[in-house]
Amino acid sequence: MIFAEEQKTQPITRLQVIKERGKMRLVFTPANSQKNISRIRGELFRMKIHRWVNFPLRKIAHLLNPRIRGWINYYSRFRKSELRKLFRVVNLRLTRWVRNKYRKFRRRHWYNAFKYLQGITKSYPNLFEHWKYGFQP
Repeated sequence: MIFAEEQKTQPITRLQVIKERGKMRLVFTPANSQKNISRIRGELFRMKIHRWVNFPLRKIAHLLNPRIRGWINYYSRFRKSELRKLFRVVNLRLTRWVRNKYRKFRRRHWYNAFKYLQGITKSYPNLFEHWKYGFQP
C-alpha cells in the first residue's frame, strides 16, 4: 500500500513502445511530473526576478545557483531533458530582467533582450548553473 506522502515524491512513469528484434515491448521510463515542474515555475514567478534591477547579473546568479543546483540534482536523476521546459522559464525571466534593467531594450522587441542574454551566455558560460549543463538561452 502506498501512502500519500510516498506517492508525491515518486516520479511518474511514461509508457514507451520499443520494437526490438521484430517484437513490440512496453517499457516504462521514469520522468518528472508536470505538477512538480509547474510548482517550480510558480516559485520562479513569485520570486519576481525581473524586478531585481538593482542587482547585477552576478548577484542574481549567486542567489539563484543553489536552487538551480538542487533542482538539477534532484530532478535530473531520470531524465535531464525534461528540465528544458523549466530552464526555459528561468531564461525568459532573465530576459525580462534585461528588459527592465537596460533602457534600450524596453521599447524594443523582447527577442533583442534574449539575443543580449545569449551573448552573455557565450561570454560567461558558467555564470548560471543550468548554463553549465547546456540549458542556455
